[in-house]
Parts: sequence; C-alpha cells; structure tokens
Amino acid sequence: MACVITITGPSYLDVLMRVPHLAQEGEKVRGQVVRESPGGGAMNTAAWLATRDADVRLVTTRGADSEGRTLTDACEGVGLAVDWVACERTARALVLVPHGGERTIYTGHLHPPRDEEILEVIGGGDTGVTWSAWRHTELRVAAAAHGSIRATDARAIEEDAAAGHQWDLYIGSASENPGGVADGDLAATGARWCVITDGARGGHVWERGRGWRAFEVAPLPADELVDTCGAGDAFAAGVLQALDGGADIVDACARGAAVAAQCLRQVGSFPGGPVRTAPAARP
Repeated sequence: MACVITITGPSYLDVLMRVPHLAQEGEKVRGQVVRESPGGGAMNTAAWLATRDADVRLVTTRGADSEGRTLTDACEGVGLAVDWVACERTARALVLVPHGGERTIYTGHLHPPRDEEILEVIGGGDTGVTWSAWRHTELRVAAAAHGSIRATDARAIEEDAAAGHQWDLYIGSASENPGGVADGDLAATGARWCVITDGARGGHVWERGRGWRAFEVAPLPADELVDTCGAGDAFAAGVLQALDGGADIVDACARGAAVAAQCLRQVGSFPGGPVRTAPAARP
C-alpha cells in the first residue's frame, strides 16, 4: 500500500543561459538567458510526483521575495503540498548550457536557515519513502531518518560509507559518478538498491544479493527531444513512486524512464514548462 512520499532539499529559481562555450578563467562569454523557472532536485522530483497523483510532501526553503512567490505559485499550480522553511532570500541557480555540451550548474544561497529550523519543520515520526537532497551530511541523514525507504543522491555514497550512514536507495547518473560506484561502499551503507542512469543508453541497477544489471530505455525520437534539464529528477520521481507502491527495482526504473521521457519533451525541469520566460534577445 502506498504511503506518503516525503521529499526534502533546497529549491532554487533556475536561470537558464545558453552559451557558445564555458568560460576559461578570466574570460568573458556572452550568452542568452532563455528562461527563469522553478528548480532544484527536491522541488522538481516532488512536483513530478504531484502530477502523477502521488501522496507527496515537500519540505524546502524560500524567501519572502518575488522569487519565493514564483516558487509558491508553481507548486500550487501542480497541486504540490509544501512545508516552507523561511530563509532571507530565495536561492538561485545559474544553469549554463553550451552548444553540444553537458549543462553546468552554479547554485547560491544567501544566509540559508539553520539545520535546526529545517528539522523542526520536517518533524519526526515514521513516514513512507523519503528522498533527501540536502548536501550537508548530517542534515541529509537526519531528514531521512524516519523513512521506511531512505533514498538520496548517488554522489553521497563514499561519504556515507566512510561515516557509517545507512541508506536503502541511491539514484544518480554516470556523468555525476564518473568513477562508478564501489560495491564495498554500497555494502557499508547497507543499501538495498543503487541506480545509475546513462542517458539514452539506459543504465545499471545494483541490488543487494544480485549485483549489477543493465536496464534499457525506449529511445526518444530526435524530433521529440526538447530539453534534457531535469530528466534525472523526473526519473527519480518515477522510481520512488513505483517502490512506494511495491514494485521491484527493475520495474521501478522503467517507471522512472517513462516520467523522464515526459520531462525530455518539454522546456524546463519543472512539469508544465517554464513559469517565467525571458524576453527575446536583441539582435
């Protein structure tokens, strides 16, 4: 039986800029701001869950500013229940997309709330699936402590293994884990599953007692591919919802791929496309 899925992590107002190439140190590169829209892995994942009628709760941050109102309106638009943690200013993320290259993201948060303030909003008590996207180790671990399935980003595996933190599920991408994931680290965290995606090639899933297996995804026709931003967050949403409903991990990956395909067909990482569209560039 499905339970509440709790998603925790920072949120941002994404500023997407297309550039001819990434700047070298000291270089000035002229780009074009394409859009401003809600973003951040936690908010994107929760929003995609909400559009799929999941019982989802998001705990994230916002300021009392125009950017915070933009995030609020977007969440209300998809029916996403949010417990907001107040901060001085809503965080922004600069997303640079060079021609033919992978996106590069810079995030910034002016005077974020204290960990204690965030944990007070999250509260205690047993919950269903939890996805914690906080980068601060102790906060990330504490935020997911009461979940029946505790899930987080695969980039945290080595850190968790070294500290002895226990997790059930890791989700990440091959580009963000270029060295792969060590079986010993997964064993040290007590993980049940680990999913590493690799774009149109599908990816690999690790399951305790069974090791690694490849999984494939149906290729998206080139004329349907609009934007790759946020596809990983949408994939995570599908996986979490499937596991919450009792699916096995391979079927969960197929569910994740289906949600990611929806994201790939639209502009922006937040379901429904951009909330703000930047004015057209001057010739």
